[in-house]
Amino acid sequence: MAGTRATRPGGRSERVRAAVLAATADELLERGFDELSVASVARRAGVHHTTVYRRWPTRSALLLDAALESTRQRMPAPDLGSLRDDLRAYLRSLAEALADPRVAALVRSLIAAPAAQFARERRRYWEDRFGVVGEIVERAAARRELAPDVEPGRVIELIAGPMWMRMLLTGLAVDEPFLARVVDDAVRALRQADSPGDTTP
Repeated sequence: MAGTRATRPGGRSERVRAAVLAATADELLERGFDELSVASVARRAGVHHTTVYRRWPTRSALLLDAALESTRQRMPAPDLGSLRDDLRAYLRSLAEALADPRVAALVRSLIAAPAAQFARERRRYWEDRFGVVGEIVERAAARRELAPDVEPGRVIELIAGPMWMRMLLTGLAVDEPFLARVVDDAVRALRQADSPGDTTP
């Protein structure tokens, strides 16, 4: 039809966005959180700083978007047919993501950033992760592997704590036996809470 322009997937706006978020990760890894600035990211991405400021007026907004982008691409909600398989696949993707120094730098900085400045950004990041784990929990409830009122946040607390401890603090190996143990412990705890055993002396 005359006068109608077809919409192109991606386009310049998406290319600029991808370049800026990649530059954010590179700047963070190379220069550290304290030296990260919107202006330095713009220079690395090859765009004018006003282009960046229009979409990301603060470095907290920039850091949040870069962290969300990196984890959304690498850590979707698996659907393998069982709660154990789904959780193990999710943890495996988390381990693989954090093995990338750029992703690890983004997540570490978001977690370690000053609470007064980054509280909202941290909350939004975890809400996004809760949504992904929520898909796993909903499917498990539909298969009657879990009670329907299990909260995704509780599942994250059970499975992510040991992962963060090893990957960000102790540096111990995150291998298949470890993943299996973490998932088995979490599933056992969730099921025991929903169906407490006989406490009769």
